[in-house]
Amino acid sequence: MKSLNKLFAIFILLSSSYSLADDVIKETATGGINWSQGTIYAHGYGVAPADKIGTSKARLLARRAAQLDAYRNLAEMVQGVRVNSQTIVQEMMVASDTVKTQVEAVIKGAQMIKDHYQNDVATVTMEIPMSGNLMSTIIPNKKSLNTVGLGLSQSEIIFTKVKSTWGSLIEKSSLLSPISQAHAKALPSFVITTTDEAEFSKKILLWLEQQDSLASAKLLRESIESFESHSNFTGLLIDASNVADFEIAAVPTIRNESGEIIYPTSATKYDDLVKKRPVSYDFDVNDAIRNVRVAIKPLVVKANKTYKARKSDLVISDSDAIILSTNKGIHQVMHTAGVMVVVAE
Repeated sequence: MKSLNKLFAIFILLSSSYSLADDVIKETATGGINWSQGTIYAHGYGVAPADKIGTSKARLLARRAAQLDAYRNLAEMVQGVRVNSQTIVQEMMVASDTVKTQVEAVIKGAQMIKDHYQNDVATVTMEIPMSGNLMSTIIPNKKSLNTVGLGLSQSEIIFTKVKSTWGSLIEKSSLLSPISQAHAKALPSFVITTTDEAEFSKKILLWLEQQDSLASAKLLRESIESFESHSNFTGLLIDASNVADFEIAAVPTIRNESGEIIYPTSATKYDDLVKKRPVSYDFDVNDAIRNVRVAIKPLVVKANKTYKARKSDLVISDSDAIILSTNKGIHQVMHTAGVMVVVAE
C-alpha cells in the first residue's frame, strides 16, 4: 500500500509540475493534451524484475518499463484528439491502416521530458508535438479542405453592403451606375473591409453631406474611421468564451450565420497548418492578444454559438464573416495559421 501511495504522489507531482495554470489542457490521470502549447504528453511508471532489484541494471530496466507504459498511455491520448466536429484520431486509425501506421510511428518518436527514479520505481513523462508529423497525418491535404466562401466578387460586395445600409437613397447616386444591381443580395450591415471600399465610401460620404443627409453621413463616416483604425491586422482571435458547448479540436471550423464556411478554406496554407498547427487556445482574451501567434494587433471576433450538432464549428456574425473573407490583411494571416480561440474555463 505504501508503494502505491508513493506512485500516486509521484504522478501528482509530475502532473502539477507540467501543467501551466493559464494553458488550456485536457488532462487525465495518465497524461494530457496541452492545446495552448500544442503538445500531447503521457506519464508512465515501471519497476525492474524482482530478481534485478538492487543490481546495477535495476534503474535502467525500471525506466524501460516506465517508457513502455508511457507509450501506451500516450497512444490513448493521441487517439482521443478531436480533429474536427465529426472526427477523432481513433476513428481515422480504424478506417485507415496507413493513418494507424503513421500515428504509431509518431508515438514511437516521442521525447522523454521527465525522468524520476526513487525507491526502485521509475517514472517518466513522454511528449510529442501536435505540429509536424502528427498534423500532416490527421489533417487532410489542401485539396480536401473546405472551399465554400461567400461567393461574391469585390464589386458585388461593395454594392451589396452599400445597398443594404443606405437603400434607395444611395441608388439615386450616379456613383453606383457602373455596378450592376442584378448582383445585389441582402446583407445585414455595412462593414468596410478593403481600401477600395474605403475610398468608394468617401465619395458616397461627400455626396451624402451635400444632400444634407447628416444621420446617414455620420454612420458612414464611423464605418470609414473604423476601417482605417483596424486595417493592419496581425492575427485572428475568436472569442468563444461564452460558447459553453464548444468542443476543442485541431481544426475548428468558422462559419457565418447561414452556415457557410469561412475557415478553413482552399486559401488556407496546408504547409502552415501542419508545421504550426491550425489554431492555438487560451482562456483569457487579454492573454491571447499577447500571444505571438496573433500579436501585435489581432482582429477580435465574437463567436455566438456552435453550428447545429457540430460542436467544434463556431458561428460568427455575417458582418464579421465579410471582414474575414475580404480584408486582405486578416485573410492572409488567418490562412497562414495566425488564429487563436478563447474558450470557457
